[in-house]
Amino acid sequence: MAYLITKENIKNLLTDLIKLKAVFAPKKDAEDTVLFGKLSSSSEWHGDALLTHTTAKDKVYLQSETFFKIKRNKSGVTIEDGPEPEETVIFGCRPCDARGFDIIGKLFNWSNFVDEYYTKRIAKTTIICISCEKPESTCFCTSFTKGSPVNETGSDVLLTNIKDGKYLAESITDKGRKLIGDNSKYFTEASKADEEAKVTFKAEAEKKIAKKLDLAEVKRKLEPAFESVYWDTVHLPCVKCGACTFVCPTCYCFDITEKAFDNINSVRVRSWDTCMNELFTRMAGGVNPRTDTKKRFRQRFMHKFNYHVDNFKEELCTGCGRCIKACPVSIDIRKVIEEIR
Repeated sequence: MAYLITKENIKNLLTDLIKLKAVFAPKKDAEDTVLFGKLSSSSEWHGDALLTHTTAKDKVYLQSETFFKIKRNKSGVTIEDGPEPEETVIFGCRPCDARGFDIIGKLFNWSNFVDEYYTKRIAKTTIICISCEKPESTCFCTSFTKGSPVNETGSDVLLTNIKDGKYLAESITDKGRKLIGDNSKYFTEASKADEEAKVTFKAEAEKKIAKKLDLAEVKRKLEPAFESVYWDTVHLPCVKCGACTFVCPTCYCFDITEKAFDNINSVRVRSWDTCMNELFTRMAGGVNPRTDTKKRFRQRFMHKFNYHVDNFKEELCTGCGRCIKACPVSIDIRKVIEEIR
């Protein structure tokens, strides 16, 4: 069932949610920087930003997460689990970001391998997504099977600004239905015309996305391209900074370390890592199968558009375009995969 909510009531809803849960939304971090920050007031929500500089991924898949603490005492060794996740709302992310949660969730729940840290946190997180009215020139979400400025995948509630500051609110999951039910005073029932307005919104938004890639053709070209001379030169501008991986809604590489503070206390920590880092693939004894930038650059694209498709039947990318904007040497992911030979 679809509902309507005004922008004013969205702020009232945020005010109520802040009292009960940790609410993260686009928030100005500096004059020209908008990140997902914890709101203390609904007035802090920066609703004008299309894309935040980084995604909301780190609110569920933490940049650095303590698995447990290890303590030694006279009676032996004790292990203390990390804190339980709190009830959280991610508000105002875009469909490309919400779909990122769906993609990495499949990895963290792959077959019999379940990552309890991620699954516990996502289970306590409600995602309220806002459709994209004015996609940027770097956006290419429509290249993907599930990609669209109004895509529902990964969202619990999807808001679409259909007219004069009124948003069509659709509950996608049980968590979304509960949120709307618990805050029904802010919602009114949508009409058939309101729901049809979303169709027009979708068509208009998709027209603004100029670039659409044939990803089936990209996959076909990547299959035999491992030893292609293409990789000998296309990687050369890359400075190995890893910015593309850290702003990506789907990159999930990590490292696990144990840090000893003294002879009594230590912790086991998982932290984000990047495949663009030489140390990422270095093994015991100093052996490293990807010592140079060419191999690491190739792996990034092979993983996203070839290997991941083999394993999960979809690309490890949502077309948000953040990597294009973040790259200090202007490498365009679309151009790289289009020109593979």
